[in-house]
Amino acid sequence: MKIFKLEIPALNYADFFKKITQLKKQNIVFTPNPEICLKTLDDKEFLRLLQKADYLTSDGIGLYIAYQIENLQVENFFLQVFLNLILLPYYFFNLIFRRKMLYEKYGERICGSDLTIDLTKFAEKNDIHISIIDLYNPTDLAKVANQKVFWPRLQKYFPGLQFDYHIYNPADIKNIIKHISESDSQILFSTLGMKSQEQSVIEIMQKCQNIKLGLWIGSSFDYMTGFQKRAPDIMRQMWLEWLYRIFTSPNKLQRLIRIYKAVVVFSLYVVFKRDSR
Repeated sequence: MKIFKLEIPALNYADFFKKITQLKKQNIVFTPNPEICLKTLDDKEFLRLLQKADYLTSDGIGLYIAYQIENLQVENFFLQVFLNLILLPYYFFNLIFRRKMLYEKYGERICGSDLTIDLTKFAEKNDIHISIIDLYNPTDLAKVANQKVFWPRLQKYFPGLQFDYHIYNPADIKNIIKHISESDSQILFSTLGMKSQEQSVIEIMQKCQNIKLGLWIGSSFDYMTGFQKRAPDIMRQMWLEWLYRIFTSPNKLQRLIRIYKAVVVFSLYVVFKRDSR
């Protein structure tokens, strides 16, 4: 489906995972969510970065509202807007009770955190070396403290994993790229945050031909190493991870605003945006 100017294909997770883990050619994987899609409306450079990906996957429940909105094709734009507004409760009903139907029609949700865990297990099992670049933010004392213990923590959960871990300091970019290019790494994970992580993956893969798979992963390793707690499985299966994040976030209001934008504001943008058709 096309959301604004992003083409997000319908993917089956098993087939997709099999393709990207062949590691025969370079593949870039980005996992856009509604917040990321909204940013492309104002940031054309960011849009171009996303469009360089070999695979874009659906990460975020708001996208499945958008897919249903886009699927309703009516010749008259104003009638289309009216019908979609009337049908919004039905779209949310499908999201809660007819998820299998949505997956079959629009592709499965491929969450960056789940993909990171599966790729890390795959790399450990098959002796594949990986590289991880983490956000350089010396003012975030909690993050800095976590970075100091990241190596032993990840080794604790994945004792057989071969990996390099880099704090992506802008002043040391050349040395980091040189180290990655001379390593045996084939998979690159970037945690640098929106836009920076896309830029870093593209830049490194252009200069490091040994990297066959590059992807952004946000806070995925923070969950894996215990720096952040992820919602229980049952809440993730019910698409209620957002609710868990509200209750566990130290800034609940900010988290609530982000979720409101990702579902309500994003859906209304898709309804009223003429050039998204």
